Amino acid sequence: MTAEQEPILASWKISEVLQKYPDLLDYLADLTPAFRKLRNPLLRKVQTRLVTVEQAAGIAGIDARVLTRRLNQEAGITAPDAPASLDALAAAPAQAPAWFRETTVSQELDVRPMLERGEEPFKLINIAARAVPVGEVLRLIVGFEPLPLYDALGKQGFVHWAELGDEGVWDVEFLRERPAGKPAATPAPVAAPGTLDWDAPSASEVTIDVSELVPPEPMVKILQALEAMPAGGRLLVHHVRRPIHLYDRLDEMGYAHDTREIAPDHVEVLIEKPVEVVQPS
Repeated sequence: MTAEQEPILASWKISEVLQKYPDLLDYLADLTPAFRKLRNPLLRKVQTRLVTVEQAAGIAGIDARVLTRRLNQEAGITAPDAPASLDALAAAPAQAPAWFRETTVSQELDVRPMLERGEEPFKLINIAARAVPVGEVLRLIVGFEPLPLYDALGKQGFVHWAELGDEGVWDVEFLRERPAGKPAATPAPVAAPGTLDWDAPSASEVTIDVSELVPPEPMVKILQALEAMPAGGRLLVHHVRRPIHLYDRLDEMGYAHDTREIAPDHVEVLIEKPVEVVQPS
């Protein structure tokens, strides 16, 4: 291993793997049908920034230690602490739950056209999810496995099951097991646009740049950053456009926010996390 080479870790995003070791693209694309769409530059840009090596292993039905070792081997890096055989720890095929394709589908969305147009489907999915009663299903058709949605809808009372069909199309069903959490009795006030003090000091302020990302990744990255911040912290986001769909989500959760235009194709969004976050119903 040379000084420039870093061993690939299971926690790395696939985008980080391909940035440092671009020759691994063909290896991943040929590894399983689930990864074939990585050859599409647009889908690759979206998916690889969202998925870690560990998550990719789960998608492929391979033990994460095996995939991590094989990636290191393909990159010419020795990784001694993992089994060498790809078959040694291959995951046994999981069995679909009894409710999958047997439960009433009250909402169904095919978000592939939206993603192809560069639009963010998160708001539409969230609206549909709210309309699903306990014991019924939201069915989602998408061109890649929507890993960030699993946690987001899980917090709203859903469990999920996903199957990869022909031509890389994912059929994902979300079963509502319990009602969504109720909003706090006294929601945190939301600041009207223009009322945040951009120059006010903050004990915790984080800056992120999502200007190079493609939908739905900007919203996902912003929400992840906000979740990790302490109450009262502020997040400064550099973006190429006003994130219209994000505003409703922030308002629901009681986040104060403001936006200013710096230059063409450059806006800044300032978001302040309340002391008590409201969980949307």
